[in-house]
Amino acid sequence: MSIFQDLKSWLTQNNGYFNENADFSKTPYGSSVIAMDHLPSDSIIVKTPFSLSITKKSAVQALSQLLNNHTALQSWNERQCIASYLCFHHILGGESSSLRHYSYVKTLPSADKLRTGLFLSPEERELFRGTNLYGAIVDREQEWRSEFTHCHAVVAEVKEEWASAFTWELYLTSGSHISSRAFPSTLLSKTPSLISSPSTEPVLLPGIDALNHARGQPVSWVVIYPDESHNILEPYVSLVLHNAMPAGSELFNNYGAKANSELILGYGFSLAENPDDTIVLKIGGGKSDTKKWEVGRSARGADGLWEEILSILTQNSKSTFEDELDASSMLEDMVRAVIEKLPQPQRSLDLGLIRPEVVEMFRNYLEGQQNILNSLLVFVNAKEQAAIERARLEGIDIVVGDDM
Repeated sequence: MSIFQDLKSWLTQNNGYFNENADFSKTPYGSSVIAMDHLPSDSIIVKTPFSLSITKKSAVQALSQLLNNHTALQSWNERQCIASYLCFHHILGGESSSLRHYSYVKTLPSADKLRTGLFLSPEERELFRGTNLYGAIVDREQEWRSEFTHCHAVVAEVKEEWASAFTWELYLTSGSHISSRAFPSTLLSKTPSLISSPSTEPVLLPGIDALNHARGQPVSWVVIYPDESHNILEPYVSLVLHNAMPAGSELFNNYGAKANSELILGYGFSLAENPDDTIVLKIGGGKSDTKKWEVGRSARGADGLWEEILSILTQNSKSTFEDELDASSMLEDMVRAVIEKLPQPQRSLDLGLIRPEVVEMFRNYLEGQQNILNSLLVFVNAKEQAAIERARLEGIDIVVGDDM
């Protein structure tokens, strides 16, 4: 029996379900789910009982048995708990009764198949120097290494043999499985949603997470709780595909709107001309509470950034056309400084050191960043022209250079 058939059998044995007309197909970077026969619209592809979900709570319960109720577990964050739980499946296999998800963990892609930001080689990571994503990769690695160090120390206290197998690469791999496959805990509410909140936690849903992503794919996550009309033992979540799918086609989930920066950092792929791309900007030298602004294509979200610049210049008093001209100049300088730092798309690439799929991710990401910054220059020009027109109406003619 293949590892994927084992997963399907495990789901069925635990009151789950995997559509008999859908099956797994291996890919260079993991696996995909294929329609083996025609699937009508509104087909349920997979159903996972809540009891099979992997949460911080369930992970801590299992780890407490393995780590002798170590007090440090109570201070671990969600990733430390769930990643360590996944790691022990690799270390102990199916030997421990507290490790319930061995059939699932076996199907997760190995380290050599992952392309998330932390799995980029030094040469590949260098491609992104000068972008927000480069800094995000560095920050994430520092954060995760610190987490790993604390987890490893606890494992070593309990059993040195386990600590030898509890490596940074294993923790990194398990952490990447969480970043690329976890759903927000809001998906398990009676009104399921992918919208996170401060109280949301990551949840792994075996089977539900098997499908790859397609933007805009019409799907529903249906949660059913036991009640008078549903004679079931426990609640479960189902993934429903609303489009009919012909035999041989890949079945896709929809992870929601995500920028290429998030897709590359946490998922290991990108989308060409991704309409959800954004860039994060922060005004240097602003007030202590200056926030970060996320701006998208067509300068979506730039109005808030503009208002903050004006508030800095005017100290929240009513702005004049002179203030608006100064704000235009300030924002233009800011945007052009970011543009100058961006790597060049035509830079020479040593394809012996950089994988083709990483080159594609780099170019898709860079296209989005350049597009957004260029749209911001258009936004700045419109603001400047509006200020000039406002001055004209006040009887003042202003002539500016044509170097926009």
